[in-house]
Amino acid sequence: MKKIVASFIIFSSLNVLADSSSLQNQAGSDIDLSSKILVQKQLNLDNPFVIQLYSAWKVLGPVELISNQWIELILDKQYEKALALLPTIKEPKLIAIKQASELYLMYQAGHVQPFLNGWIELSSSTNFLQTELGLALDQIVGTKSTQLLMENGFYITPDISAKLAKIAAVPSKFNYSLQAFNALRTRENALVWIGKLDESDPLRMQLAQTALLHFAKAGKLGASGKIIKGIVEPILNKSSNEEELSLYFMTLGRLLYQAGAMSESKKYYDLIPQSSSYFLKARTEALWAHLKEKDYARTKGELATLELSIFDDKFHPEAYLVSAMTNVMLCQFNESRAAINRFIEVNKKWAREIDKNLKDPKALAITNNFFIANQERAKASIRKEKLISETKKQELLASIDESIKREISSQWQNRKTMLESALYKMKFVKIELISRMRAVEMHMKIAGSDEVTRQNAAPARKNQMSFPRKGALWGDELFQMSATIVNKCIRGELK
Repeated sequence: MKKIVASFIIFSSLNVLADSSSLQNQAGSDIDLSSKILVQKQLNLDNPFVIQLYSAWKVLGPVELISNQWIELILDKQYEKALALLPTIKEPKLIAIKQASELYLMYQAGHVQPFLNGWIELSSSTNFLQTELGLALDQIVGTKSTQLLMENGFYITPDISAKLAKIAAVPSKFNYSLQAFNALRTRENALVWIGKLDESDPLRMQLAQTALLHFAKAGKLGASGKIIKGIVEPILNKSSNEEELSLYFMTLGRLLYQAGAMSESKKYYDLIPQSSSYFLKARTEALWAHLKEKDYARTKGELATLELSIFDDKFHPEAYLVSAMTNVMLCQFNESRAAINRFIEVNKKWAREIDKNLKDPKALAITNNFFIANQERAKASIRKEKLISETKKQELLASIDESIKREISSQWQNRKTMLESALYKMKFVKIELISRMRAVEMHMKIAGSDEVTRQNAAPARKNQMSFPRKGALWGDELFQMSATIVNKCIRGELK
């Protein structure tokens, strides 16, 4: 009997252990204890910012229920819901967390333009960049900061530029990218930021070109060489971009020309492929190197290609200028006259085109360069932004449109300056032509002509673009020179 009772007790114990969550009450019904067990919500603190946010939240102690719900939404990666709830967070002790979290939420939700403006505003008006949350946010954003700016566009107003100047000395990867954008076209100041960017950062090449242009204009060829060897070449060694390589060869050609190394200069101009947008400009600039070396045969050969009618719609006024100069030096006066007339016929069309576009508020860009492309991306990013009011959008878009117009106008103004420069140089070509013909007159008798008549060489004043209505500048008899004269000229007998 004792064995039976013991067996029953053991059996009952095993049943209890088999289902410990269920016990029987006095009425004989089951009591479910599993519903009474509270399961702690698992947190996924998977980036530096949420780790700092969670720590800062817990340090604060008890907060309002709505504040707890808001922070939990951030931790749950429900960014849009957290942004919508943000205006309801009123507790003073949450101000710092609220400001930093708003930037984090805008970045994670893809609201790039409000994020950029908010980051610059907060960073320039507080010590946000030195706080734990600021440093944590920079670890997230900084790794792809330049990519973020270039993909979405970054429009810099004078106000933004002034705010960035306040935080120029603060270490931050994202800050360095913003400062680098702000430093473009600022002469030697561009060099300051090159070293602060990663070696693969695409802004390094843009900054290098800014600095190269400045030093080349200042005649600081040594500084230009250091930039090329230390910055440009390492970048291009990893690049297969034809336009980047072509611009590099153009830059080297120009610097070597400026240094007086004509032969080396021509080698780099010759490396630019015909498929590049820099090809025609390179061929035109190379003409000056040929002419300086008195390589008239090569100059004439290059001109034979450049003066084909297929290039009538291309802007390269100095090609005709070099042609006139070369033919003057060779005493080929008929060809010189033809080059001058062709210069007039082609470039008076360009003069009208330039004047028209300088006056036209809807003028198209000559080149859709880095700066125009950046601002067009900024416009597209602003248009789709939901956190910016329609009124503010229109203000921003109008401001960017004005900036693009100024850039386009600057391109056409540069073209006008180039044409005026060519006109100015052509004055001296005509003076040299008259002088050379006078020398001819002194050395031999010309049939049908007793003297060489001098006329005003420059129809324009103050280098303004002005062309005579008729192409012929001198009488035909002045250009009828024999092959004997050409030979004397080549042999240097005519000075």
